[in-house]
This record gives sequence, structure tokens and C-alpha cells, in this order.
Amino acid sequence: MRKYVFLLVVILISCQPKQKEAANLVTVSILPQKYFVVQIAGNLVQVNVLLPPGASPHNYEVLPSQMKNLAKSKAWLQIGLLTFEEAWKEKFAEINKDLVIVNCSEGIEPLAGSEHEEEGSDHEHSGAFDPHVWLAPAEVKIIAQNTLNALKTGFPEYASEFERNYASFISKIDLLSAQINQKLAPLKNRNILIFHPALGYFARQFNLKQIPLELDGKEPSPKHMKDIVDQAREQNIRIVFIQKEFDSENALQLSREIGGEVVIIDPLDYNWEKQMHDITEKIASQK
Repeated sequence: MRKYVFLLVVILISCQPKQKEAANLVTVSILPQKYFVVQIAGNLVQVNVLLPPGASPHNYEVLPSQMKNLAKSKAWLQIGLLTFEEAWKEKFAEINKDLVIVNCSEGIEPLAGSEHEEEGSDHEHSGAFDPHVWLAPAEVKIIAQNTLNALKTGFPEYASEFERNYASFISKIDLLSAQINQKLAPLKNRNILIFHPALGYFARQFNLKQIPLELDGKEPSPKHMKDIVDQAREQNIRIVFIQKEFDSENALQLSREIGGEVVIIDPLDYNWEKQMHDITEKIASQK
């Protein structure tokens, strides 16, 4: 199916009359990256986002309309660890021969991904690393640096503006990290019970432990569910986190078993800073 969509897009692009290229267009993989670009570039750059709200980054099929925008983009700023990025990389390069592909996770020490296998992929590196690097302020500082470098290379005429905005953004990230540390400092129970293991980098930065229901991209087996229930009861865990785009049935079943509640988070929300505060508040509500 992906092959036919790609061929259709190539035909549509080649048959269109020549149009003036969109000014200063870059493509990013996910919505939080658009937030990062806007913090650094303001309105000097237009941003095309590949993954729409509600879609999963693990097996997403890019739409023809998005490819058309990518064909006009100067650069594609990848997270660098998402399955759909690897699956579409060669095809995007064919559509746009001048496309600069930037791995914004360059320099981040990735977490092992044995529990982060991504569905729908036969790539040999699938699941090797946890891709959710944007969910920790410490890693976002590295992503921001890589984003700044890419923007300065692509649009050198705006380098000074980018530098000023970047410095302001880094100050906001440092303040956010301090606020999260302060909020979580009194927390006795530092375990995070979560359906899909998306908070590994957040847990690493703030000295928490993530306990996932999902293993290797698969729903929990009855035995694993029982083990999690026993662990939750023993450690007095009463909140089950689940991402907005996932089916909540297993999380609800677990919450009933432990007498707790399901709390929905949205790691792919555009307003990254607000989402970091929301996740922190929900974790801090655990007693």
C-alpha cells in the first residue's frame, strides 16, 4: 500500500504546474517539534508536521498532502528514533532531492528499547531504543541545540534572531526542570504505572521508575497483568497512566483491580511545556 501511495504522490507532484516554493518551509515529524521550532524561529519559518493529532508514530502512513509539503521543504527535522521516520526516509529523499535530513536526537544517550518494540515494523533496528526523547527537559535541550544548528544552516540570514530565541528557550527549559524537581521532591512513591512505556527519559531525569503494562509492543498477557497488579498493590500504586491515542480497556481493567484510576496524558501535544507540567502534576498526585 505504501508503495502505491508513494507512486501516486510522485505522479501528482510531477504533473503539477511549477509553483512558487513555500517560503522558509521545514518539515518535522511530530507536533512537539513544531513547538520547539516556533520557540527558536518564531514566525520566520513555516512548519509542516507529518504526524497529525491522534495518530500513532509507531506505524503511521504519511498522507499525499503531507508529502507535497515535504517536497517543498528545505529540511526534515526528525526525532531520529521513530519507526515511521526510518520507513519513509528513502522515499522522502526521492521526492525532494535537496531535502536536508536532520537527526535531532544526535548527542542524546538513548535508553535501551527492549520494552519499546514498535508495532508494524520489520526494520532491523526497530525497538533497539526508546524513541520518546522529547518527554524530558534534559533531552529537549539537546533537541533544541540540533534544531538551532539546522535552522541556522538552512536560513543563515536569521541566525542572530534564532540565537536570541534559543537562549530564551533554554532558560525556560531550565526553569521547567527546576519546577518539576521541586514538585516531585516530596514524592515517596516514585513508581509510574503506565500502559505504553513513554516516560523512560522523564523517569531517568527525575529519579522515577517506569512500570509498563505493554511489553515489546504487545498488550499484557494474563500473567504479566497479574504480576503488575501484585506489584501495584504491594507498592500502593493507584494511578495508571495511558496515552491519549491508546485503547484504555486494559488500563481500566488494571485500575479496577488495584482500586485506582486511569489518567490520560498526551505526549504528542503541541504545547510541550504545558504537557510537561500536566504530567508532573499527575505524577505528584500519587501519595
